[in-house]
Amino acid sequence: MIYLDHSSKIPLYMQIYEQVREEILNGNLEEGHVLSGSRGLAKTMQISRNTVNNAYAQLEAEGYIYSKTGIGYAVVKVSKLNRKNEKNEENRALSWKKEKSPAVKYDLTNSSHTSDLFPQNLWKKYTMECMERLHRESRISELQEKQGELYLRQNLLTYLKRIRGVKCDERQVIITCGLQQSLEYLCNLLPNERKKILMEEPGYHKALHIFLNNGFKIAGVPVDQNGLNIRELPEDNSICAVYTTPSHQFPTGVTLPINRRYELLKWADMHDTYILEDDFDSEQRYYAKPIPSLQSIDQHDRVIYLGTFSKGLSPSIRMGYMILPPKLIDAYLKKYKDYNANVPVLNQYVIGRMMETGQYDRHIRRLNQIFKKRLEAFQQSFIELGNHIKLISNGTGQYFLLEFREGCNQNELIQKALEQGVQVYSTMQFWQDKAECPPNTIFMGLSRIKIEEIPDCVNRLKTAWSEWL
Repeated sequence: MIYLDHSSKIPLYMQIYEQVREEILNGNLEEGHVLSGSRGLAKTMQISRNTVNNAYAQLEAEGYIYSKTGIGYAVVKVSKLNRKNEKNEENRALSWKKEKSPAVKYDLTNSSHTSDLFPQNLWKKYTMECMERLHRESRISELQEKQGELYLRQNLLTYLKRIRGVKCDERQVIITCGLQQSLEYLCNLLPNERKKILMEEPGYHKALHIFLNNGFKIAGVPVDQNGLNIRELPEDNSICAVYTTPSHQFPTGVTLPINRRYELLKWADMHDTYILEDDFDSEQRYYAKPIPSLQSIDQHDRVIYLGTFSKGLSPSIRMGYMILPPKLIDAYLKKYKDYNANVPVLNQYVIGRMMETGQYDRHIRRLNQIFKKRLEAFQQSFIELGNHIKLISNGTGQYFLLEFREGCNQNELIQKALEQGVQVYSTMQFWQDKAECPPNTIFMGLSRIKIEEIPDCVNRLKTAWSEWL
């Protein structure tokens, strides 16, 4: 029996469709069963015949019924599926709600910053400007350049040469959807016969998983108080690349000194190996000018330079870039000759315009002032605890490490902080060899917390960690 609710927002034909469909799926209407004729059903329900026909047409289109000449519509055999037990689903949902973590007031993540730091008014202004320009030049509906818009690449190079000492021309620059896509490209450009990549230990876990997903073997190289330990680099001809974060090592925060940089370049040249330099946040430096990149001192085209706009603007922009040595550019153009560009042209022009006008520099300086004050507020708050806690940072980027005295367990520290409404993070995720991870360190970001919230946040952490302080 079909029941229609004329007060419902669901169209009448859909109500008929859903009820007949449910009867078929439940087995109440078996194979070959002939449905009521549209004229008779319409008269019984006191509705338009077209309404019934629309419902039957949808059922036929989806394969639940078929038309039999001279008879009408008959039910098709539908394999029975195990239907979800709604009561069990409801109980599972209630169970999940009961097991949810305590409410988080302060999320000390490094993955994004507060929305009020995004240059919203400037972005709106340049979006309109660039839209007019692209329309005027009849480019808004055209296919983009595969490597990214020349306008952005030229302005980006001017910027990188000035603040990072990067040496190249615009032909070597490729605009991507961020670091992960850059690494996916590189996995297809690195020598196929050599399938091993060296990574810092500890290091950036998301890069690790991209390499593993692309079939590469990974070997870790220890990081000490001066960054990647060059003496630990192996003599191995199967290595195609070294992935490193020399200007702001992730996650320890140390900077690779100049002597090790030259040693790394020499080692790469001797072993015919590329260096993947991830320069993810080095423009955010609070107490000194950004140091020159590894790429800027490379004399043998060994360095592949990787950057992103996620830290400076927003991760939702989904835009980054890589600078390839000349010998890899031709390989890229050949490998991806039939690929279209996938970074929105308007966003490329907006960022290019910000760089051209100097507004991007001003925005980064503003971020640096804000993050510097936040870092100093955390340092001042924790310094009162003496040698119980050590805050580790080199005054760069949007995160720091907290090191406790021996005998602490980071899982317990994280749980206790969560009970006080503060989310802090484990460093275990950054280690390939989990047993080597110091159990007394915590990873904390300062990008999403406002400076006026820091005293309350630290007081909560002091309460949470009182037994170790």
